[in-house]
Amino acid sequence: MPLPPLDPPDDIAFFIVEGTHRIAIISLNDYGFLLSAQMAQSYLGQAEQVLDRKRGFDREFFNEVNTLKTMAASMGCEYAQFETFCADCDRFGRMATRNWREWLSKNAVRAISHGYRARVSQHLAYKIRLFHSRLSAVLTEG
Repeated sequence: MPLPPLDPPDDIAFFIVEGTHRIAIISLNDYGFLLSAQMAQSYLGQAEQVLDRKRGFDREFFNEVNTLKTMAASMGCEYAQFETFCADCDRFGRMATRNWREWLSKNAVRAISHGYRARVSQHLAYKIRLFHSRLSAVLTEG
């Protein structure tokens, strides 16, 4: 006996599942720092849209939604700054060097900036994972 067809996926459930996959990609920097920052900004924009569509009538829910919106906007700004820094680092990495001193200096700066980008990326990934967890809890309530 064949199984009945599945219902179309619920928008919120789809957002949570897709968001979980995106957060994993962002956290691991599978596509590099720059693209991960762009993907995070895209996710945060979608999260704000989902929060705008979610309705609730109790004051605690309203406060939590406002808190999440504020967090999303703040993280969006942080990711935008990180994206700018990553783009500047990539542009610096493509600059030509004229002698061995410039080459050594350039590679020292690149090594330091890579370590900095890794730390910032890890910190932002931690924040966005916490945000996604809180968001998922709010979206699945009630």
